[in-house]
Amino acid sequence: MQKKLIALAVAGLASAGAFAQSNVTIYGVADGSFESVSANGASSGTGYASRTRIATNSSLIGFKGTEDLGNGLKAMFQVENQISLDGPSSTTTNSQSMGNGWNTRDTFVGLSGGFGAVLAGYVSTPQRSTAAKYDLMPGATGSGSSLNMIGRVNLGGVTQGALGTTNNFGASTAVGGGQSVTNNVGTIFRSQALAYVTPVFNGFNGVIAYVPNENRDNTATGTGYKRNQYAWNAAANYANGPINVSLAYLKLNDIGAISAIGGAGAPFSGDQNHTNWLLGASYDLSPSTKVSFMYDNFKGKLGLSAGGEVEVKRNAFYLAGKQSFGANEIVLAYMKNGDNKVSGLAGNFGNSGAQAWSLRLAHNFSKRTQAYAIYTQIKNESNAVYDFNAIDSVAPAGTGGGVGTLNAGADPRVLGVGVRHNF
Repeated sequence: MQKKLIALAVAGLASAGAFAQSNVTIYGVADGSFESVSANGASSGTGYASRTRIATNSSLIGFKGTEDLGNGLKAMFQVENQISLDGPSSTTTNSQSMGNGWNTRDTFVGLSGGFGAVLAGYVSTPQRSTAAKYDLMPGATGSGSSLNMIGRVNLGGVTQGALGTTNNFGASTAVGGGQSVTNNVGTIFRSQALAYVTPVFNGFNGVIAYVPNENRDNTATGTGYKRNQYAWNAAANYANGPINVSLAYLKLNDIGAISAIGGAGAPFSGDQNHTNWLLGASYDLSPSTKVSFMYDNFKGKLGLSAGGEVEVKRNAFYLAGKQSFGANEIVLAYMKNGDNKVSGLAGNFGNSGAQAWSLRLAHNFSKRTQAYAIYTQIKNESNAVYDFNAIDSVAPAGTGGGVGTLNAGADPRVLGVGVRHNF
């Protein structure tokens, strides 16, 4: 159990079986669905007419293993790769075709033993692993993923007010001085990181990760400010029979709303600090019934070159239940993001929240293979542009400017059928 918790807390998809072997294990997921997608009701601009697509829902292939070094010490590694079942990313414009390549998912090397585990590489942060743990959709992926809301904040309305523009709800908008302002701040991600996972004590364990500041600016920009991009993330976990509880804390410095600080005239300068608390809990009411809950609290600070500091607060929650009936199962999930609460900047920043619900019906042909049907809808308020997570976005590359370019108020929806196979 201790080894399984170590793998879960850091890499999400590692299994206890891999840590018990000295040879290399090949594993993966092939998940493909045929979907009809649309986005109607935009308050500004147009939506997206109904169309069909093939979605690949974070399909992957990986290699992992350990070597026994003696005295309870083991070396461990993992190399994991995103695969797109609908073709190579270089030849398609569908938003699903992204991430093909080497070590595009959790990839690391480290040591484990009685002290816990230490590893370095490109890994899921504790924040991401916590969200995945309490997401009841298989693999925490597809259009019903909790990542539609949890760990995401729309800042388009805030930057619109700061810049005085008529609409800044796109994925990324270039502004004065060569600066790029991003609409969405994401607190659920993978990154280069150094991580430590504690042993398990009476059901408790913890993990802490540091994202290094290798992209720190060497010279000041025209605003006189140098970015120092880094992050700290820690999580505490408790597991006791049917009960699981986790609390994660994330601190981002100069990561998020501003992707590039420009020269003179750029409206943003100074620290861009974001903090996020994520609470997750689940309870197995019976072997066939499970409920799960997450609460997400975000606070972001944006340094302005004029007007001082802007602070944004946003709360979100996720509630889901899973019920099995023999070889069949049903998952129902509901998510809601509240309005942005903005201080330090004049203007009305209401109507920036959203809610989403998802229903997934599945039939398990075996322990590894299932067929399913899924319906998900996001209901955006007039100043919100929440879309499905990146590889499931309704707004595709090549038809409107790229992933995440919904117009404000548009309501994405997906109806699909698919097959998921674990190998």
